[in-house]
Amino acid sequence: MYEIELKAHVTDKSETIRKLNSFAQYVGFTDKADRYWTLDKPDAPNQHITVRIRTEIHNPESDNETKNVVLTYKRKEIIKKNGTVCEVNDEKECTLSKSDPVKSLLQDTGFYVSLKKHKLVDAWTFATPAGKALLELCTVPPLGDFLEIEILSAANDSASVEAAREQLEILLGRCGLPKSAVEPRYYRDLLHDAESL
Repeated sequence: MYEIELKAHVTDKSETIRKLNSFAQYVGFTDKADRYWTLDKPDAPNQHITVRIRTEIHNPESDNETKNVVLTYKRKEIIKKNGTVCEVNDEKECTLSKSDPVKSLLQDTGFYVSLKKHKLVDAWTFATPAGKALLELCTVPPLGDFLEIEILSAANDSASVEAAREQLEILLGRCGLPKSAVEPRYYRDLLHDAESL
């Protein structure tokens, strides 16, 4: 599946929640802890392969708390049109019953932990003509609050991507956020910049 998404800075979280509740279906809270494992390509300076191991705790400290671990590999592409930047990701992932064997394999083959990220996420869903949208209101320490909106597509042809991108813009507006709030950089770049301050 292809994931077409954007993320935008949120300055008034309460107002964004109010807007989301006015049209989308709330689906729950998830605590996400990410570890990015990177392998530098020796024959290609400044190029590398990165995989993510994510530990998710859904509805923590409740009667229906669940936990799972997901391994993800993405091929990422940034597109910009009409002033809106979004990502088109070819995402491959699987659920792990245990992460330690995979971590050992990654270490023994030269991967190292290049980034740690923590996200506290409230999620909503909404049906659009381009497909079901997932809207996640995320707190990402120390960066602040973001709204991530994604639509999954079976194809990444120009018509499918454009239809999804248009819906992302519409949903951004319904959440009361301007196009100028869209963040074009990846979280890893934002986190690296924050660490260097």
